[in-house]
Amino acid sequence: MSTAVRALPLTTVQESMWTAYRIAPDSAAYNIVMPLRLRGRVDPAAMDAAVASVGERQELLRSVFAEQDGRPVRVVAEQAMIRLEFRDLEGADESRLFQAAEEAGARPFRLEAGTFRVVLLRRTDDDWALVTSAHHIVSDFTSRWLLVRDVLDAYAAHATGTAPAWRPLTSSYSEYAAEELRFTASDAGLAAAEEWRAAVSGSAPAELPLDRPRPRVRSLRGDTVVRRLAPESADGLGPAAGAAGVTPFAYLLAVFQALTHRWSGQDDFLLGVPASARSGRGQRDLIGCFLNTMPVRAEFGPDTTFRSAAGQAGERIMRGMLGVRYPCGLAFPDTVLFRAALFLVQMDRMQPPVPNVPPGEAVGPAISCAGLDIALIDVPQQEGQLDLLLRIEQTPDGVTAVFSYDTDVLDRTSVERLADGYERLLAAAVRDPDARIADVELAAAADLDALLALGDSGAYDDFAFDESYDSFDSFENAWDHR
Repeated sequence: MSTAVRALPLTTVQESMWTAYRIAPDSAAYNIVMPLRLRGRVDPAAMDAAVASVGERQELLRSVFAEQDGRPVRVVAEQAMIRLEFRDLEGADESRLFQAAEEAGARPFRLEAGTFRVVLLRRTDDDWALVTSAHHIVSDFTSRWLLVRDVLDAYAAHATGTAPAWRPLTSSYSEYAAEELRFTASDAGLAAAEEWRAAVSGSAPAELPLDRPRPRVRSLRGDTVVRRLAPESADGLGPAAGAAGVTPFAYLLAVFQALTHRWSGQDDFLLGVPASARSGRGQRDLIGCFLNTMPVRAEFGPDTTFRSAAGQAGERIMRGMLGVRYPCGLAFPDTVLFRAALFLVQMDRMQPPVPNVPPGEAVGPAISCAGLDIALIDVPQQEGQLDLLLRIEQTPDGVTAVFSYDTDVLDRTSVERLADGYERLLAAAVRDPDARIADVELAAAADLDALLALGDSGAYDDFAFDESYDSFDSFENAWDHR
């Protein structure tokens, strides 16, 4: 490792990531991974040079984290701190290649030693996997694409003996951190914080029914349930949102809010909406954590319709975005504002535009880039950060809902029922935006038939009733709020 040249303060979101890391240093919950399958002849030496070039270009990829005088700091080195990791899997079958890619991405980071890695896996001379992984403290969902783009661009250049033709970086993450500090102390920043506080005053975090009490110390372990939304729901989303006068994202959020309302029984609650504080052309090529999560308030009554809920969601997203530069963690220190969140990943805005993996597949469709055919490999990630995190993704086959959850508090069967409920509510919302949310049946016909049969048989005395049936009546950036 090269000699460290300066120590810098962390941004507010980086401080929260550091705290999570210190609580569970062996967790991979905050790893942001992008594994690619490469078809074609790969030059490992050129790939190694590419990784080193990217490490030199991007400031945060030359950073480690430590504590000085009881405060976390970021220590920046002059030169790249990491080289390509290479593993030869000669003789392995395809499933072993995918397993190795998942393992490479899920390996926990030691933030005192490094924050990103790139692993090249060889199965045959024309079948490889390239796994980029970075801790969330230096990355976000937009940055994972920037990292892959920069690595592939540099690889194409080094393979031909030329220098990468990148746009020069005109800003740095250090400047972003300094601007955050300036803004939070300004009149405009203080006004934004006060408006956020006023917007959520009197509300509380959404509390989904849990299968177990929260442990005193979270393990940050999780799992994922993936659903491909029905084609009629995916196809009807745009027209329904247009009829309600909102964006598709606001409509999807309103349906998630409606599901939370029905499951929790809460009429007034907060959900999180991850947003990007990345702004200006100077930051468009910067790898970094530009995340800010807005607490979005939802209020429901007996007559609330999908149209009115979507209008409310859209208006509150827009109001929240006016203050998105003010860190949520600074506006609400030591306060839990959300235990569930939703965000949208729009792949068509990323370069290279590698399609997402359809549900049930191990690898997605391939595109040509840097002289290779590349495709995204499906691996779990972002699991265990919150009680529930819903990620909406575009795939070549439609729209996918990815429910990542904390296994400390939720069982898979409970999350599958939540996914069922989201699908039913979305279908109803697309079919009739003016339908009352309270009127939509969330229990499947088979479930209702089973309950009715139990009632007819007088078997209630022997039936351990699951209260979730009763509750049924209970992140350069990648989502587009505009």
